[in-house]
Amino acid sequence: MLAIAASEINRRIEAGEKIRTDNFFKENTHGRSSAEEIAESVLMKSQREPEEKKITYMGYLLSNISFDSKINAEMGHQIIKSAEQLTYRQLCILKLAAVKQAYGLRAGDYREHGSFQKELYQILYECLDLYHRGFISFGGSVAFGPTDVSPAGMTIQGLGADVYNLMGLSNIPDQDIIPIAMQLK
Repeated sequence: MLAIAASEINRRIEAGEKIRTDNFFKENTHGRSSAEEIAESVLMKSQREPEEKKITYMGYLLSNISFDSKINAEMGHQIIKSAEQLTYRQLCILKLAAVKQAYGLRAGDYREHGSFQKELYQILYECLDLYHRGFISFGGSVAFGPTDVSPAGMTIQGLGADVYNLMGLSNIPDQDIIPIAMQLK
C-alpha cells in the first residue's frame, strides 16, 4: 500500500502537480502532523485488510489526500474509516453506479420479484448497505429492504462520492464490475 501511494505521489509530482501546501504536513501541538496520522491510519487499516484487491485503492486514498487541501484530518479519518468498512464488492458497486449507463441495469426495483438466487440476494444487500450509509441513492426512491433496490437508479452521493474519487475507484477493472452488473440486469 505504501509503495502504491509513494509511486502515485511521485507520478503526480513528476507530472507537475503540487502537493498540498496547508498545515497538513506540519507538526501540530501533539508533536505529529495530520499527514502522519492519516498515513498511519491508512497503513494500519490496510495491514488488517483481508481483501487484497482493496489495498491498491487504499494507496490511492493516501496519495489523493496528500494533494487535496479540502480534505482536513477529520474528514480524512472519516473517509478512511468508511473505506475500511466497505467490502471490495461495495467499491465495485460504487464504480458501477458511476458507469451504470454502459451496463443496461434493471430499471425497476425487485418488489414483484418472487425468489432470489444467492448471488443476487448478496449484491442487493450490499447495495442496500451503501444506501443506508448515504453513499448511493436510488433516484429519490426510499429503500426499506433489498427488494427496493433499483439498479438503474443508483447514483453516488455525499461521502460515497468522496470515497469514489479519493480511492480512485474509476480504476477498478471492468472484469470486476461485469459479474455484478450481470446480476443487476
